[in-house]
Amino acid sequence: MSPAAPPSPERLAEILGMPLPTPEQARIIAHPLAPLLVVAGAGSGKTATMSQRVVHLVAGGQVRPDQILGLTFTRKATAELEQRVRTRLAQLAVSGLPGLPELDEEAGPTIATYNAFAGSLVRDHGLRLGIDPDSTLITEARAWQIATRIVTERTEPLPLDKPGAAATALLALDGALSENLLSVADAAEQLGDLAALMEGIGSVRGCKTLVRGVPEALTTRLGMLEAVAAYRDYKLRHSLLDFGDQIALGCRIAEEVPDVAQSLRTQYPAVLLDEFQDTSVAQIRLLAALFSDSGVTAVGDPNQAIYGWRGASAGALDTFHEYFNPGGAAAAENAFNTGGADESRAPVLPLSTAWRNDRAILRAANVTSSPLRHHAPQPGDAEVARIPVDELHERPGAAGLAEGVVVGAFVQDPLAEARTIADFMEERWSPQAEMAVLCRTRAQLLPIADALDDLGVPYEIIGLGGMLSVPEVADVRAALTVAADPERGDRLLRLLTGAGIGAADLRALAALARAQVRSARAQAGDGRDQAEREQPDAPLLSEAIETLARWEETGRPPRTAASGDAEAGGVAEAGRVAGAGGVTGTGAGAPGPADVGLSEAGRRAAVGLARSLRRVRAGLGLALPDLVMLTEQALGLDVELAARVGNPLGRRAVDRFREAAEQFTAEMESPTLAGFLDWLEAAEEHEDGMEAPHVEPEPGAVQLLTIHAAKGLEWDTVAVAGLVEQVFPSYRQQPKEDRTLADKGWMTRPEEFPHPLRADAATLPPFTLGMWDTAGWDAEALKEAWGEYTLALGRHTLAEERRLAYVAFTRARHELLLTGSHLAKAAAKPRPMARFLDELVRRELVRPYGPGWQNYDEDQPNPLAGGGTTGTWPPPEPTGIRGEHREARRRAAHDVAAAGRAGAAPEASTDPTVARWVAEAELLLAERARRRDQPPSVHLPDHLAATRIDELRADRDRFALDLRRPLPPEPRPELRLGTVFHDAIALRLGGQGQLLTLEQAGVPDALTPRQRKQLERWLEIAERLPLLDGCLLQDTEVELELALESLTVRCRLDAVFRDPGGAWLIVDWKTGRRRVPVDQLSIYVHALAASRGVETDAVRAAYVYVDRDDGLVDELSAADLLPLSEIEDALRAEGRS
Repeated sequence: MSPAAPPSPERLAEILGMPLPTPEQARIIAHPLAPLLVVAGAGSGKTATMSQRVVHLVAGGQVRPDQILGLTFTRKATAELEQRVRTRLAQLAVSGLPGLPELDEEAGPTIATYNAFAGSLVRDHGLRLGIDPDSTLITEARAWQIATRIVTERTEPLPLDKPGAAATALLALDGALSENLLSVADAAEQLGDLAALMEGIGSVRGCKTLVRGVPEALTTRLGMLEAVAAYRDYKLRHSLLDFGDQIALGCRIAEEVPDVAQSLRTQYPAVLLDEFQDTSVAQIRLLAALFSDSGVTAVGDPNQAIYGWRGASAGALDTFHEYFNPGGAAAAENAFNTGGADESRAPVLPLSTAWRNDRAILRAANVTSSPLRHHAPQPGDAEVARIPVDELHERPGAAGLAEGVVVGAFVQDPLAEARTIADFMEERWSPQAEMAVLCRTRAQLLPIADALDDLGVPYEIIGLGGMLSVPEVADVRAALTVAADPERGDRLLRLLTGAGIGAADLRALAALARAQVRSARAQAGDGRDQAEREQPDAPLLSEAIETLARWEETGRPPRTAASGDAEAGGVAEAGRVAGAGGVTGTGAGAPGPADVGLSEAGRRAAVGLARSLRRVRAGLGLALPDLVMLTEQALGLDVELAARVGNPLGRRAVDRFREAAEQFTAEMESPTLAGFLDWLEAAEEHEDGMEAPHVEPEPGAVQLLTIHAAKGLEWDTVAVAGLVEQVFPSYRQQPKEDRTLADKGWMTRPEEFPHPLRADAATLPPFTLGMWDTAGWDAEALKEAWGEYTLALGRHTLAEERRLAYVAFTRARHELLLTGSHLAKAAAKPRPMARFLDELVRRELVRPYGPGWQNYDEDQPNPLAGGGTTGTWPPPEPTGIRGEHREARRRAAHDVAAAGRAGAAPEASTDPTVARWVAEAELLLAERARRRDQPPSVHLPDHLAATRIDELRADRDRFALDLRRPLPPEPRPELRLGTVFHDAIALRLGGQGQLLTLEQAGVPDALTPRQRKQLERWLEIAERLPLLDGCLLQDTEVELELALESLTVRCRLDAVFRDPGGAWLIVDWKTGRRRVPVDQLSIYVHALAASRGVETDAVRAAYVYVDRDDGLVDELSAADLLPLSEIEDALRAEGRS
C-alpha cells in the first residue's frame, strides 16, 4: 500500500502551528526526493525551511526520521539544525495527522559536521584501505610538534632554514595536498613542471621581471615535499590522523569501495547539505560518490563564499548538478543548446526574502552584491556556467519591516574612526542592546575597544586569544612552568604582578636575587676565570621568593655577601644586622620587610606564592590532569572561582585546561610536564591559544570580532570599520587609476596553493600559459597573456573581498554604520575610500554620521604611525566615565566617613553621580520592602544539580530565593579539607594511593598537625570500611545526567562499586557530622540505573560519614527509595512561574 499523499506545506504549517511558508519556501518544502539546489540569501530563513522540508518528507512517508542525514560546518550550526529538526518532528508526532506512520522518538535524524561524518567513515571502513580504525585525531598543536621534530631531525637540508618556518610550511603543504586530493608524487611532478615553466618565461628577454620570485617560491614548495612525505609516513606508523586526512581518506573510501557507498545511500535516502558554498572539492567528491542521483538537498549562497583561503571552492554551487545530478545536468544543458528551457531536470530554487534586514540595509547589500550576481565575463576569467542568484527582497510589513538606517563616516585616522564608532554605539546603547563592531583583521579591534572603554560602554572582544589567554588558565600554566623550570622568570613575573606586587617590590626582589647569587659564590669560593667574572649575574626571582619564605620560617635570613656590596644594598645590611643578633622588623632576629626594600603587602604576596609553588613542585610526580588540579588548589583558584557569580568563563576555562591535559596524556606514549608545556607553546602559536569555552556575552556588551567570525550571526546595530582600499578590500599591489587590480596571487603568496594544482582549477582564472608551446616564445605575446592573467587574478581577489563585504553588511537588522579613515592602520600616506563604501555614497544610500566625509589633512599625522607603545606602572588613573565614577566613589566615601566621625547621618550629596546611586539604592530598598511578604517565584533552569533538588524539598522558599539572587558559599577551612579528602580518596581507591602524599593531595602548608591527623584518619576509615569488603571499584567522580519531565538533573557520584552479588553500590562520602536524609540518594540510584540499563533494585547507595564513629554508614533501603514520580511532582509543584 503506497503512503498517503502528504498535506501541502501550507496545510502542514497550520496543523503544526507554524507560520505559513512563502511561495518560495513552499516550492522547496514540497520538492520531490531528488537532487535540489537551494540558493538561500542572507537571513532568508534557510534553517526553518530545511526543517519543514524534513517534516514534509516524513509526513508523506517518503523517509523515516532515522533515514535523514544533515551536514554542516560548525558544532553550533549542528546543534541549531538538530534542535530545529527534532522539534518539528516532535510536533509532527503528536499532531494526529491522518495516515502518519508511527514515529520512533529514539530514532532521530543524524546531524553532524562534514569532518565528523568523514571521520566516522574512516573509523568504520578505514580497514579496507589499511587504515587503523582506532587512529587518533591530532590537534594542530600536536601536528606542529611532529612537524618540528621531523624538520629538526632531518640530515638533508631544507629550503627553509628556521625550524618553525619549515614546520609551518610543511603542515600548510600537507593540508593543501589533502584538500586537493594530491599525492606527494603527483604534486612533485606538477610543481616541477610549473617551476620549469616559470624559469623558461623568465629566460625570455624582457620577461624576467614578470616572474620575479615565482620560480623560487615554487622550488621552495618542491623542496618541502620530502618532509611532507616523512610527516605522512610518521602519521601512518603511529596511527594518527588530522582533519585533512579524514576528508581525503573518506573520499578514497567513498570512491574506491562501492559497498560502502551503496550501504550509506540505502541508510540515508534524504541528505541535507548546509553552507554548501563553503565545501571543498574533496568534500564534494566524497559526498557525490555516496549520494549522487539521490535525495540530496544542498543549501548555500555563492555571495557568502568567504572561506576560499582555507580550501573552500567558491564555485561549489555552480558544480552541484554536475556532481549530484549528472543526468539531469546533461539533459538541461542539451535542452538549452537546442533552444529549449528544461531547467526542471536541474532545479535551482531561490530563498530570497530577507527576514533579518530593514529596507535601507537591504538596498546597500543588493548594491554591494550586484557585481557578483551580474557577472560580466572578461578575458582571462574562468568559463563557468554560473547559477542564477536573486537579489534580496523585503519581508512583508506584517513581519516588522522598517526603513532602517545606513550611515557612514570617513575621517582622518584610525583613532578618530574609533571615537566615531564609540559615539555611535554609546548613543544607542542599553542593557538590552544587541550591537557589534566588525573588522577585517583582529588588530583593528583594539583602538575601538579603547574608545568604547573611555566612554564606559561595555564591550567584549570575540576570538582575541583563546583558552590560554584566560587569566586563570594563564596563572595555572605559569605556575606549572615555574615549578618545572625555575629560570622562567617571565612566567613568575606574571604570578608576582597578579598577586599585587608592584615595580618597587619587583626591584627589591631582583636585588635580593642578586645578593643570593653573590652570597652562594662567596661561600663556595669564586673559581671563575676573568671572562666568566665579566659575564652579568643571572639572578632568579624564584630563588628570591623562596629565600623570603625560608627567612620567615626560620626567623632569620640566609647568609648573603655581607661585605658591603653596594648593589646588594639593604639585603647585605639585613644579613649583618640579623647575624649580630639584632632585633628588627617583626620579631627577634627576623629582619622586617624594609630590610630588603619590600612593602609588607609585597612580602606577604611573595611568601604566599613561594609556598604555592612548593606544593606544585611536590606534586610533579602526579599524572598531568591531577597536577593541574593540584596547581589550581595551590594558587587558591578553586575557592576564588567558586566564589564568583555570573562569570563562568574562568571556571569553564580551567576545566577545559584540565581536559587538555587529559587529552595530551591519552595521545602521548610518555606524557611529561615538559612535553605538555611545549605542546601549549605550540597551541598558543598555531591554534590561537586553543578554543576558549563558550560563554554568553554580557547583556548589552558591544561585541567586537572579525567579519569571518561573524558569519551566521546577527545584531540590531552593526558598525563595519576599516573600509579603506588595500585594507578592506585587502590586497598588496597598487591599483591602477581606474581601480582595476593586477594581482600575482598564488605566485607570490606562500599561504595560497598554486591554482593550476588545485582540484577546483576549472572554476578559477585559467593559467593558459601552461598550455603554450615553449618553442619560440614571443616576449610581447607573453607580456600580454601575463597581464591578462594577473588582471583576472585581481578580479578574483576583489570578488572574494566583495563577498566578505556583503556578509558584513547583512549582519545588521536595523542600523548599520560604515567607516574608514584616510590614514588606515599605521600608514603614513593616505589611501582612498573603499570601493564598497564609495559605491553606496555615490548612490546616496548612506548618510553621513558625526564628522561625516572629512577631507584629508596632510598636517595631521597618523597617531598610530611608528608602531611603538608606552606604558606606565602603576597604571594611571582612569579617564572618561570610569574616572568620573571613581572620583564620585571617593567623594561619597569621604562624606560617609566624615558623617561617621561626627555621629550624624551624611547630608544629601550634591554630586549628580552619587545622587543617582542614592536614588537607585532607594528604589531597590523599596522593591525589597514590597516583596518581603511575597513568596519568591522563579523559573527553574533547564539543568539542575541533584543536590539542589534536596534543597528544594527541604525549604522551597529558600531555594527560590537562592535561584533569584545566588550567592557563593562561604569559603571555610573544613569545606576545603573535605574537598582535599574527596580528591585523595578518589586517587587512592583508583590504585594511586602509594604515589600521593598529603602535600600532593593539595593539603595547605598552613594545615595544623591536628588537621593532618584528621585527614589521615578519614582516609584510613574509608580504605578499611566493612561496607566495601569484596567490592570492586568501577569508577570515581562519575558524572551522570537524568532527564526528567521538566528539566535535566546532573549527578556527581563520589565512587561506584560492584558488590560480590553483582549489584551496583554508590558511595557518597561525607566529611561533616550533620546527617542528611538518606532518601536524597534516590536520584543517584535512578541516574545510575538508567545509565547502566538496570532496574533500581540492582543499585545500592549509602552515605559514609568518615568523621563519625569509625565511619558511620547510612544505606538507602528499598522503603526509603523515592520513586521518580514523587521527585517530578516536587518539581512540578515548584513550577516555572
